[in-house]
Amino acid sequence: MKSPLSVCTTMTRIRLVAMTMGVVLVAAACTTASTTTAVETSTTTIAVPEPALLIVGEPTGGVAVVDDEGLIAERFDPPDGARYTQPIWASPDTIVYAQVATGNHRLEAILIGGDKVWSVELDTPPFYYLAAPDSDATTVVSLRNKADGPGLVIERISSQGAPQTVAEEAPFYASWNPDDGRLASHVGDTRLDITGTSTETIDTHASGFQAPIWLRSGLMTLRTRGGDTYLTRWNDSSFNDIAKVRGAARFVGSRDRLAIVTGGDIETGGIQASAQTLPTITSGVLTVIDLVQGSFTSVTSDPSPMFQWDSAGERLLFVTFVDDPVPALVWHVWEDGEVADFEPFVPEASWFGSVAPFFDQYAQSVSLWSPDGSAFAYPALVDGSPQIMVQRLDDQPATPIATGTWVAWSP
Repeated sequence: MKSPLSVCTTMTRIRLVAMTMGVVLVAAACTTASTTTAVETSTTTIAVPEPALLIVGEPTGGVAVVDDEGLIAERFDPPDGARYTQPIWASPDTIVYAQVATGNHRLEAILIGGDKVWSVELDTPPFYYLAAPDSDATTVVSLRNKADGPGLVIERISSQGAPQTVAEEAPFYASWNPDDGRLASHVGDTRLDITGTSTETIDTHASGFQAPIWLRSGLMTLRTRGGDTYLTRWNDSSFNDIAKVRGAARFVGSRDRLAIVTGGDIETGGIQASAQTLPTITSGVLTVIDLVQGSFTSVTSDPSPMFQWDSAGERLLFVTFVDDPVPALVWHVWEDGEVADFEPFVPEASWFGSVAPFFDQYAQSVSLWSPDGSAFAYPALVDGSPQIMVQRLDDQPATPIATGTWVAWSP
């Protein structure tokens, strides 16, 4: 058990509200550890790693792109009367953000350097968007409220023509196939659709209010049959049950691993998967599932409102509650059965309130992990000021690098 040095900050008292464990929405995993630039000499070409960048949402409504020491590479300021919200990376050189302004709500994709890829005016401000992996057209699926009544509008937006409506139902959760650009959508309470050149409904028994995720091993989802709920995998032709689930469940994944927590009372003890034909995931226990080995490992029975894999699927970042002496959170990193504990922090309230209830969907659109898995970033309150903190895994204290209320590390 490793414990990094304390962060020398004064915690400001805020009240954390524990999130119910049955709410939902997840990360297309980064596939490269860093980008490189070719430097030419008279005799050879040397690959020099470029610094990984972070995108920061500023309290003033602007967006900044910074390196891991806070040096600003780019800043995007909104027009008068507008603000930019929830910026994400669509590729290593393209970001997407929502512009919120009366009479001028937009979703915009822009290259680092300032050239706009596309800018789409919408009737209502989008509140979540997920970029397709390896899309030449910078494609996202976007969610927003209807302008003329209750419900959602879900659109596919890219540089290729006008937005395409995918659905007008709620709830709605989505995941892109990492290889071929198809979109898996959990629409309404029970329907699971696959959209490519056309849309096919592959299931009408999807468990309500949960986010599917498309991994290398297949599409992971929940299905309810005969009053029981199962974690299951779709392999493009059939469903195969992995485990039985008690109550609502939230899960995130990377490569061939899942981390899942289910509803119900917290129970203690590990899961002996080998002793059961189909194991039951222990309620209230954060559990790691290796889909290749078929193993189930209990990580913690402490309530965890957020957790996320690094891009390699080797390290699991998760957070738990603590009073130290005010209500706060503590990050932990699980790897190969060992857990490293970090210092308590008070989260920035607007970030925590947006992400925590739907972290399993945000885990697909926003990475707190650096591309190489050596550090993670998060917004916290430091002496009452919202700061972006970078925590390296080498036992160093977390470092404030910028003022901000939102952060995502580049792929």
